Parts: sequence; C-alpha cells; structure tokens
Amino acid sequence: MSTAVADKSAIGGPGLVPHSLSRSSDVALRLDDLTFDYEPFPIAVARNVFDPATYVEMVESFPTVDDFVAKHSIGVKYSLSPANNRSAFVRYVSRQPVWRRFYAQVKSPSFIPHVLAALRRHGIDLGLYEPSFGERMHQRFRALKRGRPLPRVPKLKARFEFSAMPITGGSIRPHTDDPAKIVTMVISMLRPDEWQPAWGGGTSVVWPKDVTKSFNLSNRYLEFDEVRTLRTFAFQPNQCIVFVKTSSSWHMVQPMTGTDPSILRKTLTINIESS
Repeated sequence: MSTAVADKSAIGGPGLVPHSLSRSSDVALRLDDLTFDYEPFPIAVARNVFDPATYVEMVESFPTVDDFVAKHSIGVKYSLSPANNRSAFVRYVSRQPVWRRFYAQVKSPSFIPHVLAALRRHGIDLGLYEPSFGERMHQRFRALKRGRPLPRVPKLKARFEFSAMPITGGSIRPHTDDPAKIVTMVISMLRPDEWQPAWGGGTSVVWPKDVTKSFNLSNRYLEFDEVRTLRTFAFQPNQCIVFVKTSSSWHMVQPMTGTDPSILRKTLTINIESS
C-alpha cells in the first residue's frame, strides 16, 4: 500500500494566513451524497456541497475577470489561480474573508484525506493515505534495519482556481487532464435562476470516435467533432463534479450558445495533485 502526505510547503503563502490561523467548518465541502458513474472513468456529482449562506457569500464575492488570464489554447476560458497571475490571486483571496477561510480549508492537513476518504466510500481506493507519525517512524526503522534507502513518501498538494467562460462560445476542448492531477472538483458558482439551460455549460463525459486515440495519459486535446458525448452533467447551483484523472478521463465543455457576452459560466475548480 502506498502512502502520501500533504505538501506542507504549499500551506500559507505571501499575503495569506496559514491554515493553523484560520479554519472554519462553514467552507468545508460536503461530499456525503456523491452519485458515481464508473465508466469510462470514475466521475460523480454532489449537490449542496457548501453551507447555503456560505455559498451565497462565495457567489457574491466571486472575482471579476479583470485579473483573469485567457486560456485560448484549450478553448475559450479565463482563469485566476496561483499558476495564472499569482499576485492577483493572492491579493484577491487575502482581501475576501470567505475566500481566506476557503484557502485555509483547502490547505489544511485534513482536506486531502477528507476527499480521498469520500472516494474510498464509493469503492475508489487510489492507494493514497496520509501515514501517522508512528507509521512513518516504523517505515524508517524497518528501512534502516534492513539497510535499505529510507522510503520516499509521495507528497500531495491541493489548490484551487477561479474560472470563467463567456456564454458566447465559451468552451473547453476534449481532454483528460494533466498527468500530475489526481482528483478534480468543479463547483458551479451562480445565483438561483441565473442560468438558462439552453445556453449549455454542462460538463460532458466524451469518448474519441477514433478508438486509437482513447488512451490519453499525456493529456493531448482533441477537437469537438472528434468525440461523441456519453453524458452531460448540467450546470446547476452549489453543485460539485468530482472525477479521477485516468488515461481515459475524457471530458469537455461544449461551446455555449448564449448571446450576451457579459454573462459568464463561473466555477471554482479544486485539484489534488502530485507534487
């Protein structure tokens, strides 16, 4: 059985409080009612994942796209994250109480084990556990006794980004996610009755029409006409789509069909990754 520990170096950061100084249960993800599909890869939907009052606060304080970075190579998408305009991300999160609390939650030692435990309850054991101090010491003792190198425990880190796409053609091309990603969670950020289903915006599970392209560990992108849609999860308030990165985790957001460029499909994306 392999083990993993949360990457403590990822906790805190310039302008942000460490998890030990700011922790609140109101921003904890509720993953008790996950409903899974298992083919062609594990993907689930959970609803009402945030406390209702907290969700309203998150939606109302979602950043504008002024500091977002355009990601046209993958479709029509805007992103604000530590990887895309880090200074703006830190500045914004540090000034918003609810996002400071959420940052602390995602960077806390309990967050990754919480998500992995939710997956295990549904039969998805990734073989990734956070060993206790005693277990780590026992592993080191056994290695030294046998004259073997000390065990290398893979580190996991969690991060999140703000994403937005205009309803006038906003999209993400078919892909399977970067190999470093292990679990992705996409949470809709919208007010009640703000979204019209006719615009689209759902997350679609897809499969290549050319089966020789189905194995995609390296995350190459396909065009929309190169895949067929197996299922689409509609874009709904306070909903979380959770899926595991595999060589066949093909998904996309079909180009949306709205006419008002000021209306955005806004999401909060959380990734658990190998560091």
